[in-house]
Amino acid sequence: MAEVSFEARLERMFADAPAMADAELFAVRAQDRLERGWNARRVLIGAMGVAGGLVGSAQVLGAGATGHLEALGAESNAFLTRHLQLWLPAGVAADSRIVWMALALAAVGVGLGLARAIREI
Repeated sequence: MAEVSFEARLERMFADAPAMADAELFAVRAQDRLERGWNARRVLIGAMGVAGGLVGSAQVLGAGATGHLEALGAESNAFLTRHLQLWLPAGVAADSRIVWMALALAAVGVGLGLARAIREI
């Protein structure tokens, strides 16, 4: 079993490490290496995300989802046009594209508001 005095002296020696002459240079070099690694990781993650998005898009388009989405879009446009006619005065033309554009702009506004709120936190 080790002696208590030796262990205490050893702990003191490691606790009071001498300052190296090039400590600041070492810290700057280590920080540069860490930042360089993150830039490479960001580029790699972005490239993998783009590749994954392309593969996913090819899979969705190959499965015939566009025809199904077009049919759903036509049904929803007809539904909105019918219901808009009930609320609008006679003689005013109802177009569902106006509603979809308003909803898209509202979604963009909410997204920008959330981005601003997150940045403030």
